[in-house]
Amino acid sequence: MKRGLYLFILTLVFNCSEIVEVENISDDTVSILAPADTSVLTETNVRFSWYSVNDAERYKLQIAQPDFENALIILEDTTLTKTDFSKALNSGDYEWRVRAENSDYQTGYSTQSFRVSESDAVDISDEDVILLAPANAVIFNTTDTINFSWETVLNAENYTIQIATPNFANTIEIIENEVVNSISFSVSNLEAQDYEWRVKAQNSEYETAYSIQSFTVEE
Repeated sequence: MKRGLYLFILTLVFNCSEIVEVENISDDTVSILAPADTSVLTETNVRFSWYSVNDAERYKLQIAQPDFENALIILEDTTLTKTDFSKALNSGDYEWRVRAENSDYQTGYSTQSFRVSESDAVDISDEDVILLAPANAVIFNTTDTINFSWETVLNAENYTIQIATPNFANTIEIIENEVVNSISFSVSNLEAQDYEWRVKAQNSEYETAYSIQSFTVEE
């Protein structure tokens, strides 16, 4: 009888040793990679990603529009074993959240918002800005008002004009650095020295290279 009881206790101890303790991950946080909070995306195929959590077995992902507090629709409510997920979304405001889980525990949700805004911007990066005036290497007096102008670039939304002394390769000072919606710009009362000016065109997604010319101001 005693021998049987002894064997029973040994068996019980052995079986208990085989029980694997589940790690408590409830105080951990899922760190999000993308989309970042308040980001604006121009691609409608959105990739969601986050860092893995040690001892997590799976992840709960949800996507709401426009957010979870005022959700018009829950677009996704899924459980994943990987740390990324892709979904095609229409233009609009969204909020997404993810939490880690194992058999006994779960983290809190990590939540981020983002917007999908499809862009119809035309690629202008291969276009050239044609500078009209002043012509290259023109000389002005310190009392002159200098009028800069250039040709319109189709599908550009605005232009950046910069003026540097003595040139952009060896810049001592950027005299002007302005974004303008027109194709002209004026300055006056420049000091007597050498200058370079340049203009690039841009829209919401693309920009051209700078077009550069020089001029000189004398007493």
